[in-house]
Amino acid sequence: MRFVDASGDEVWKVPKGYVPMLLVGDGEDGDEQGQRVLVHVKVLREPCIAALLEMAAEQFGHGQRGVLRIPCDAAVLLEHMMSNGLGV
Repeated sequence: MRFVDASGDEVWKVPKGYVPMLLVGDGEDGDEQGQRVLVHVKVLREPCIAALLEMAAEQFGHGQRGVLRIPCDAAVLLEHMMSNGLGV
């Protein structure tokens, strides 16, 4: 799968088994600023990630265009994943 950002400038390949996400943080209003991450599909089963996906649906809707925006700071997500042994 190839990804083109909203400006149409950047193209990169998403490895098989991963989902691209944009972590926009709780304080931001959902614009395209944030940290891009690739999340392995196995991690999507984790309750904390499922909760983030629900929050994303509430804040940004189910019909997001382009990369999936998640209302979470990258540092917070990384700390939570490491403390729960999920790896990165």
